[in-house]
Order: sequence, then structure tokens, then C-alpha cells
Amino acid sequence: MIVSKLYLCFMLMSGCAGDLSQSFEQSLTIITPQRIDFAEINYYAIRSKSAYDPIDDIRRAFPLTTHAVTIKSVNVRYFIETDLINNRQTLTVRGTAVKQNVWEDIETTLVPDSILGIPLHRGFQRDATAIFDDSISHIRKDMPLHITGHSLGGAVAMILAAYYDKRGYKVARLVTFGQPKFTSEPPPEKVLSVTTRVVNDLDVVPMIPPHTLARPYEHFSSEIILRDGSDFVFLDEHDAKRISVGDFWRNITDFSLKEHHMDDYLSNIKGKAEIGSRQIPYLFKRETKAVVGIN
Repeated sequence: MIVSKLYLCFMLMSGCAGDLSQSFEQSLTIITPQRIDFAEINYYAIRSKSAYDPIDDIRRAFPLTTHAVTIKSVNVRYFIETDLINNRQTLTVRGTAVKQNVWEDIETTLVPDSILGIPLHRGFQRDATAIFDDSISHIRKDMPLHITGHSLGGAVAMILAAYYDKRGYKVARLVTFGQPKFTSEPPPEKVLSVTTRVVNDLDVVPMIPPHTLARPYEHFSSEIILRDGSDFVFLDEHDAKRISVGDFWRNITDFSLKEHHMDDYLSNIKGKAEIGSRQIPYLFKRETKAVVGIN
């Protein structure tokens, strides 16, 4: 574990971007109002956290579960709920759970993908392919499909969404938490249009793999950044790509592995869903919290 943390630090330092331009920095002090339904986000967060539980517990918590399995060849778990009343299928992918998964997170190799026609992170592609092949007989083409996942599960979920879309399934929603990068080229626009990518303010994992000349990894969707209390930041795809996760407030000295835990995500999101939320600019000064009375 110590080795993986040291390697992670090296990757982060090698991938940190330079200073923001003055004009772009100025643009990040204002907001374009964006309505975020945190009650809806909470629906996916609950499931992404529960994916780490034993399968029997998952079935008890979600009685509409029609398929739940850990694929031994890649040690990745997922489960499917089929809600006939609300005409919705939900597929949830477990995140990083074992040492094998940790090394997949920090692997950087990109390989060509014959289905999407873009390069994909080798480990995430392998996991997505295994789930896709296993799940086909359990998913209906005539019912909207919702997909979610945390960490590794988020990256795999996004690849799966693109796979299902290519095969004619109705991908209606994709929500990921603490998702690492998985490609250097954009997935289908149809998938990006239904994607919400949520990151904790100091979560380190969305920063990896770093963008390098040899492996230019990027995020391609809009981004919700969870700040303390009711506060959140919304970045459209263009701004999210320009600053990445980690440029300004996410200083290399500030990153947190604790903030990657799904418990932290769920607690933050639940609070916003129950008490209310406030959109703030990306460059909202943290020290002003005392002035405006935010705890």
C-alpha cells in the first residue's frame, strides 16, 4: 500500500498542469447558474456505496435486483435492478476493492478499442468487457438503462454506457463518483449528454492517470465538485478539461485519499439533498466562509 501511494504521488506531480491564464482565472470567479438535483444524485450514490457490500446484503437492500455477481476473472462486482413500475434498469459497478484493482487505477497503458474506435485504459477496458459480456442477457433493450459507479467502477461504468449505446440500448443516465480518467479521446456525444461526473473537492483519484505527451488522458464530461456544507461547483466540459481536477485549490500538498471514500461522497451528497445546496464559483475563496457564515 505504501508503494502504491508513493507511485501515486509521483504520477500526480508529473501530471499537474501549469498556472491558469489571468483571463481564464477571472472567468472562474463567476457562475452560470446550473440546477443540480442532489436527491437524484443521492439515488446513485447510495447504490455506488452499497456495491462494496456482500451480494446477499445488496439483494436485501435492493429487492428489485435481478442480477448480482462478482466476476472472478477480473474481481469486479456489479448488480442490476429492474424496476418495471418506473420503467428503469439501474446497473451499478463496484469500485476499487482489492490490491489488483488499485494497480488497475494507476496503470497508464492505452489500447485501441474496436467497439468505440477510441483508445481506452487497458485495465478498465478489460473490466468493462467482462461485465458487458456477462450482463447482455440480463438487460432489456426496451427499457431505459441507468448506470453508476465509484472510482474504478465509475470509469468502467462510462465505458459500459458507451458500449451499450453502440449496441442499441437506451442509456438514459450515467452518474459517476471519484472517477479516474480512462481515455484520451471523447466517448460518444450521446453518452456525454446524459453524464454527471461528481468529485469530492480534494479527491486525488480523478487526477489520474495524468496527462502526458505519450498518454494524453482527459476527462470529457461536465463536473460537479462537492465543497463543504451546502456548497458545490459546476464546471462545463470545456472548463473541466482546461483546469482538470487539481489545478488551483487541489494543490499537490492538499490531496486526500480519505476524500475518495464513498462514505465521504454519500455524506456530502445526502446533506445537500436534505438541507439544500448553493452553487459557488470555482475560485470562491475558502476563507470567506467565516464572513458569510458557512460552517
